[in-house]
Amino acid sequence: MALIQEIKDGKVVTDQLANNKKEETKNNFDKDMFLQLLVAEMKYQDPLEPTTNTEYVSELANFSQIEATQNVQSKMDEMTASNYVGKYVIINTTDSQGNQQYVSGKVDFLEKKDDGYYVSVNDGLYNIDKIETVADERYYTAMLTTKSFEDAVAKLPTLQALTLQDEEKVNAVRKLYDSMDEYQKQFINKESYDTLESLEKRISSLKES
Repeated sequence: MALIQEIKDGKVVTDQLANNKKEETKNNFDKDMFLQLLVAEMKYQDPLEPTTNTEYVSELANFSQIEATQNVQSKMDEMTASNYVGKYVIINTTDSQGNQQYVSGKVDFLEKKDDGYYVSVNDGLYNIDKIETVADERYYTAMLTTKSFEDAVAKLPTLQALTLQDEEKVNAVRKLYDSMDEYQKQFINKESYDTLESLEKRISSLKES
């Protein structure tokens, strides 16, 4: 499918730029409405009380100050959210039944919605407010390596079904474990490692018989 991108004034309009333009249009609309109210009030003001319109002028100043503060906060929120991209995060969320669960993985991209910023992790979208932990690259690598080891152990035959023909598979998993550093090994599930050792002992027993 061809990718269609909006072109305006000879420039490609990105989604983020389009959203920014919408926000600017909304802000300008709010200010324009306020100014129209001020002009209308001054047009029909009571000549005996001309100073009452200073309340509108004061309110306009407050309005502009609040708007400026909101714009700065919006930019800061965007910068903070952008820093999550590429990082390994742990998210505290709930499943479809309302049960608490933790989702962990690398943030692929950021998406802005009406209620805030969302990160994409393992093909799911989660509000950044649900992020509990942001890990460094070393931790992320350890998690990937640990998962690879545990998945490899899970694919090995059971102790009862193991034969000498499976020796090469068992040895490959042992090599994977030995290639890990001490930091990575501390995250290994003890049950997975015990399973590997049991299979190795079974192979040795089969070779002796």
